[in-house]
Amino acid sequence: MSQDIERHFKSDMNAVPAGESSGLEGPARLRLLVAHTFLRVWTRLALDSGQKLRMSPSQYVIGTYKGKMNWILNEGGMDGIDRLEIAGSHGKDYSMVGEVYDIAGVTRARILFSFQEDEVKGKPVFVSYLVYDESADHFDTDALASAIAPAMREWAETIATKSEDPLWSYSKEHFECVGM
Repeated sequence: MSQDIERHFKSDMNAVPAGESSGLEGPARLRLLVAHTFLRVWTRLALDSGQKLRMSPSQYVIGTYKGKMNWILNEGGMDGIDRLEIAGSHGKDYSMVGEVYDIAGVTRARILFSFQEDEVKGKPVFVSYLVYDESADHFDTDALASAIAPAMREWAETIATKSEDPLWSYSKEHFECVGM
């Protein structure tokens, strides 16, 4: 399972409808591309592992699944949604987070893996690792897919072993820790 998931995910990402984002700029374009990426990650993990992870907002708020990795985004489904999350838990919580944000007047999108490290006063503390961060003008789904795809094997292993260790270890070795 975990060997093929990377290849399948790259193929899934090649199916992102390029024409859908043409003509869109800034936040609208980034929201659409991040949404398609998250829907493909969520679906690929469900198909290959049988595990349905929690997506927030729900995948069905964002789009309608037509089968064979074909998602149609709901009209207005991404309006104003600047944060997506796919979460799981195997003793401790972990998630992939996508954010669209502005810094110094430049719209950017970033993808992070976050892992619960500890609890302080009964609240979880997460450590985050940066997978991809790019401006709207330079955001590239091929580069994003290349950054995420190798981690998909480890995510599948995390699901199979019911331990966040494979994905967390991979993230520590390959991505920059960007804080708590």
